[in-house]
Amino acid sequence: MIAFLQPLWLLGLAAAAIPALLHLRQRQIPPTIVFPTVRYLSETKKEQSKRLKLRNLLLLILRTLIIIMIVLAAARPVATLNVGGVHAPTAMAIVVDNSLSSGVVLEGRRLSELLVQRARTVVDRLAESDHLWLVLADGVPRRMSRIDAGRLLDSVVPLPVRLDLGSAVRAAASAIEDDILPGHEVVVFSDVQASAFSPGPPGNASILLWQPPATVDNRGIDSARAEPAVWRPTGSVIVSVGGSASGPAALQLRVHDQEVARAVAAPGERVGLRAPALAKGWYAAKVTLDPDELRTDDEWNLALRIGEPAAARAGAGAGRFVREGLEVLQGSGRLGAGDVVAIDDRLMSGRGVLVPPADPVLVGAVNRALQARGVPWTFGDQVSGEWQISGDIGPAATVPVTRRYQLKGTGQVLATAGGEPWMVRDRDLVIIASRLEQDWTALPTSAAFVPFLDHLLNDLATSGMSIVGGTPGGTVELPSTAQWVLTRHGPEAAPSDRRFAVPLEPGVYFLTGGAGDTTGALEVNHDARESHLPAADRRSLRSTLGSEVQLLDDQGLDRELFRGAKRADLGGVLILVAAVVSLVELGIATMGGRLESSA
Repeated sequence: MIAFLQPLWLLGLAAAAIPALLHLRQRQIPPTIVFPTVRYLSETKKEQSKRLKLRNLLLLILRTLIIIMIVLAAARPVATLNVGGVHAPTAMAIVVDNSLSSGVVLEGRRLSELLVQRARTVVDRLAESDHLWLVLADGVPRRMSRIDAGRLLDSVVPLPVRLDLGSAVRAAASAIEDDILPGHEVVVFSDVQASAFSPGPPGNASILLWQPPATVDNRGIDSARAEPAVWRPTGSVIVSVGGSASGPAALQLRVHDQEVARAVAAPGERVGLRAPALAKGWYAAKVTLDPDELRTDDEWNLALRIGEPAAARAGAGAGRFVREGLEVLQGSGRLGAGDVVAIDDRLMSGRGVLVPPADPVLVGAVNRALQARGVPWTFGDQVSGEWQISGDIGPAATVPVTRRYQLKGTGQVLATAGGEPWMVRDRDLVIIASRLEQDWTALPTSAAFVPFLDHLLNDLATSGMSIVGGTPGGTVELPSTAQWVLTRHGPEAAPSDRRFAVPLEPGVYFLTGGAGDTTGALEVNHDARESHLPAADRRSLRSTLGSEVQLLDDQGLDRELFRGAKRADLGGVLILVAAVVSLVELGIATMGGRLESSA
């Protein structure tokens, strides 16, 4: 069987007609005038005419053949050699992408089934002398035999994880780089998502990507969060819809498998699902999207915390505006019998909001108290200017600040002023860099002050870091209040370093303290990048994996496997034949010229 690696060059075969056109042009007979003195030469001319016609025909054939040989050589013809069915020993790494996106249904079957089927054909072509590595959705290259690889491929199913194909291919290339065998190839079976390729240094191995069938449009849920963080007793869930599909779809918010809210949204839109009042406690909720060909990104799990309004207490150093604001919140029912939050300029026990001392002399004592409590923040120098507040401050966004302390330390920053921390949190303590008074900030005289206090007391000072989000198979840092994680298989103790391996199954996993009380939740959901199915083009593949990467269809992959070890490149033979024919043509043309001269 003969195939061409550069088939477009075959268009050059049209040039083979050039010698014939020139030959026909030379055969045009001009008008003949018979002179008496040359009449006796006609007999001699007839004798040489037969020889000249034969020479010209032979030259025509040889020149046409030269052009054909050159064009065919440029098209790089290769012949498949099935004699013995062997190839050079090869170290091969096969990447099979069984990440979340491989679960898309195409023409009645999952894409993952097609990927596995195609990978099996490559494994079956391996010889005993070859070395094999297999890479799945975890991105880890595993050295194994053909038999073990076949068994593992039989068990492959789509997992709700993201595979960074760029990193996986580089890991595969690195695994085979030092192998002693002469051939090194990485073969990739994937949906070739554009969002899955991270840039990095290319390896030395040949990279062959199988070109999957065209995928379908898809929509999925990119994120969902409760607003506010703690409902008292109601709130909303803000949902972002992503994907490549056009047109809206229905969204539902379900609590305890009961639908409590519904909305409609299209990819790229954000909507709010307003829920009715719920009783105090923790709930595992789920946002669902009308199902499409990729089902696993049509759900988002989240934890809802419903609590009573906080009970606030203003210390002597809180300031007049804080005390008046608390009276307004108390009268409107926004403060109740929930968690007690103290606001003062001195460090308190339990939950609280700390503002700078009214007397700068006391700053040193406050800093020492913070250090004794283990808080990683302290008050630095006092500075004056004009800055706007930005961050998690609800209605107080963009309110100007004219005086503040520089907060020194590390940890969670809730809001900034001038790009520096203005409001920070450590566990159950919120620290503000400015006093809530007129000569420090415009907040006390703005309409946003009372809503800001409501958000500060009922959300920021009471929610803490209790809700943690993670993706299946990843790692998260658990809050210090979590001693146990309630998984599907029972309670698991929190590691001493607080780094917890996220379960593979999406859902809500509640966190408990030493006394068995619920202290938070772990929300496990898919990586939103898996919802974006458009494939990478050849240009982007070369920029991330190197210029030698090839995107091949079935026939192309079969041809390029094992570096074409079972193929014979006929280009060199054709060039040699063209050279020999050129020498023959030159000899005939030269001899013919001499005969014409002698005549």
